[in-house]
Amino acid sequence: MKNGVLVVGHGSKMEHNMGLVVSMAKRLQEKGEFGPVEAAFMQLNDPDIPTGLANVAARGADIIYVVPCFLATGIHTTEDIPGVLGFSKGQRSGKVKAGGRTVEVRYCQPMGDDARLAEILADRVKAEM
Repeated sequence: MKNGVLVVGHGSKMEHNMGLVVSMAKRLQEKGEFGPVEAAFMQLNDPDIPTGLANVAARGADIIYVVPCFLATGIHTTEDIPGVLGFSKGQRSGKVKAGGRTVEVRYCQPMGDDARLAEILADRVKAEM
């Protein structure tokens, strides 16, 4: 079974916000640990989530890990994105049609309360000192 990752961002009219999500997906791809990695967006930018899933599936992934590029848990991460995936409330994995194939999708948590994020904030403060 080949793994793949879909990094999901909110989407924005501001192009640099879209670029950040695409950059995160590219960095994950460069790690070489996850198989094909693509970016997708809930709204305002392309590709949308179904197209992103199809793109990862077309690159040969049988299991696609969908990771929201969001800091905290909220309506988008608990209801909106799972809803687009066809998941019921609380469902974290399931079979989904993507790119003419049936693939397994496993939905990941957002970044959340992670000490590594505090280190990034500390770096930003130090840069201004």
